[in-house]
Amino acid sequence: MTMNDMLHLNVLYVEDEPLLRERVRIVLEMYFDRVVCAGDGREALDIFKRERPDIVVSDIQMPVMDGLEMAEHIRKIAPDMPIIICTAFTETTYLLKAVELGVSAYVRKPLDSRQLVEVITRTATPLLQRIELERAKRSEQASLEHVLGGSPAIREVIRQVQHIADTGFSVILQGETGVGKSHLASLIHGMGTRKNSPFIPAPLGSIPESLVESELFGHVRGAFTGAVKTRKGLFEAAHGGTLFLDDVDCAPPSIQAKLLRAVEDKRFYPVGSSAPVDVDVRIIAASNRDLLAEARAGRFREDFYYRLSDLVIFIPPLRERSGDIPAMARMFLREAALELSKTPPYITEEVLMALGQYPWPGNVRELKSAMKRGALFAGESLTTECLSSILTVPDRTGPAVLLRPQTLDQLERQAVRQALDAAGGKRMEAARLLDVEYRRFKRMLEKYGL
Repeated sequence: MTMNDMLHLNVLYVEDEPLLRERVRIVLEMYFDRVVCAGDGREALDIFKRERPDIVVSDIQMPVMDGLEMAEHIRKIAPDMPIIICTAFTETTYLLKAVELGVSAYVRKPLDSRQLVEVITRTATPLLQRIELERAKRSEQASLEHVLGGSPAIREVIRQVQHIADTGFSVILQGETGVGKSHLASLIHGMGTRKNSPFIPAPLGSIPESLVESELFGHVRGAFTGAVKTRKGLFEAAHGGTLFLDDVDCAPPSIQAKLLRAVEDKRFYPVGSSAPVDVDVRIIAASNRDLLAEARAGRFREDFYYRLSDLVIFIPPLRERSGDIPAMARMFLREAALELSKTPPYITEEVLMALGQYPWPGNVRELKSAMKRGALFAGESLTTECLSSILTVPDRTGPAVLLRPQTLDQLERQAVRQALDAAGGKRMEAARLLDVEYRRFKRMLEKYGL
């Protein structure tokens, strides 16, 4: 395991038996940034005051000061400190006292080192998330690179985001399907002055054309058949915040005209109403097409394009920034493993090389989905054999090899089948594993006849 695979966590491990303490220390140092050890509660308490670790793992019965007395002292110093107790589960009096002290978790003795790592990882998840948030606040640049990547192409995207985020300017995000346009839009919103106001996605590519106007602008009762009550639209829901027009090129010309007027005038009329509604909304739009070329070809309103394009940010496909893949793969694999309450598998150098050579037609979305399957099926390590099973079709003349998929449909169908298998045929569980809404998952089942 490389340093990049380690969790940024400082662990204090307390055990009075020297051989066991050394054996466990060696294992923990494979997974966590720093491990300090103590032979009894008194020594551990001194180390705790000096080092302030992120988590404490301790035996109960020890000389000088036992684990529970130590825990009681630590609780007075740091009430929220996660404390894990190692116990044979026969020490009833001690366990009752541990419950009173609010011990975070228990690990059965004799210790299984990998189980201990899993418990530490699971217990520390909220802490890890908080550490990541604090690190992001300290270094916005480092945070964005952690989330988006650190390749030169992505650094340019980050530079543009940092310049535009704190303004009210409209933004167009362009890039292939799956590159992360929706995620980047939410990041821009979250970094700006409107971050405490709503971020409302408007998926124009999936709203029926007959309902687009009502969905965006709302309607009054009786405006059309079925309008039994007045309803606010997405535009009004985003008041004070950001409206994200996803797949904006799918908006019909008439809707583009109404959006243009609403953005320029900060005012619109709900369907069937003569009373205007005033709004203050920032617009972020996204498309997997070149909108300027679409406008010049007459397929997109040119005036609407120029109103949206205070800044156009192009997000490069994953195949053009293969240097970002190792860190992103580790991050996605770790997130999926934590969701499954598993220890994140190792990623071998051979796998990292294969990931860099794979074309990723589905981009970041495909990589994230592949790492979810990796977390499901990998053992202690994510090997090339396992990778082949989640990314490829078998080569009849030999072992499985990485092949360039012809279509995204092939990859999607394979992902659906694997998720169903992993979920034992339970469709809602399979949809959760793929991180898609259940209605969309049902459409995928129908589409592929599964």
